Amino acid sequence: MMWRVESVPSKIDHFSLKGTCSEELAEALSRLSPPSPAHVQGDKIAYDIHGITNGPIAVIAAHYEGDLTVQHQGPAEANIIMLPLCGRSVVTVDGRQILSEGRRGVFVNSMSASTTQFIGPRKHLGLRISHDELTRRLARRLNTPIRGSLDFSPEIDLSVGFGCLLVQLVPVLYAGLRDGTLLQSPIALNHLTETTMELLIEAARHRYSPELCRVAEPPLPKAVKRAVDYMRANIARPLSLEEIATACGVSRRTLQSGFRNFRNTTPLAFLQHLRLESVHQELMTGEPGLSVKQVALKWGFIHRGRFSADYRKRYGVYPSETLRISEADCAD
Repeated sequence: MMWRVESVPSKIDHFSLKGTCSEELAEALSRLSPPSPAHVQGDKIAYDIHGITNGPIAVIAAHYEGDLTVQHQGPAEANIIMLPLCGRSVVTVDGRQILSEGRRGVFVNSMSASTTQFIGPRKHLGLRISHDELTRRLARRLNTPIRGSLDFSPEIDLSVGFGCLLVQLVPVLYAGLRDGTLLQSPIALNHLTETTMELLIEAARHRYSPELCRVAEPPLPKAVKRAVDYMRANIARPLSLEEIATACGVSRRTLQSGFRNFRNTTPLAFLQHLRLESVHQELMTGEPGLSVKQVALKWGFIHRGRFSADYRKRYGVYPSETLRISEADCAD
């Protein structure tokens, strides 16, 4: 087996994996999907995998010979999307089997345990994107807080629409990263990466897909826009609904109605969304001496237990885990 990692400019990391040993493959796949351990079973197998990480996304080209089964216990930090090139695989998620071949892609949810049976020879391109990244993108697209699971469907139709565009674009992104062409144009690289993730959000069905299908979002009422601006300007202060409504020159009922109709939430829930996002961004910096308590108080969270529970519900991990991971990344 060969495991090689090399860093190049623009936060691009390459890794290569080649061999015939199932135990070494399991160890390597576990490193790619922390903290979910991988278990591999198979005889007379061979694999050749090359991956490239660019910021929040990794593009992986995989080639398997022979029949092997890979099990992930879940949950993991990132979702895996498989775009088949040849051969087939069968993915079992939550007791449901999904066939991946031809123009049938598979979305393997990071929150679920999964079993993938590769029927060789098998080649596919894979995308590795964190649950947090997809949640942030959806929240930004919809301009509203995202709560709970995104409920991505495990099946992606790659034969039409956004799925067809996705399966055409990913090979271009991979080729440009591997031969270094895209490193010569950071703007082009950024646009291709952004477009790939946006196409995935459109192509893969999820709980918020109907919201994305709206032709155009109506302009925000002035009261809602003023409320959002006021919240951002006073985000760390203990704001009440009465104070926000007064600052916007409307009644509490009018403000609540505006947020319900145009943000699908309440004013105070939207304020919490802004504060949690601020906490998350600061914890992700992993700066030396940073503490969860310090950051929580800075952004207006007084009740530690309630804050931790709300943070975990939003991001899938406790705030201390985010800080620990960020500090480890900085140390590396």
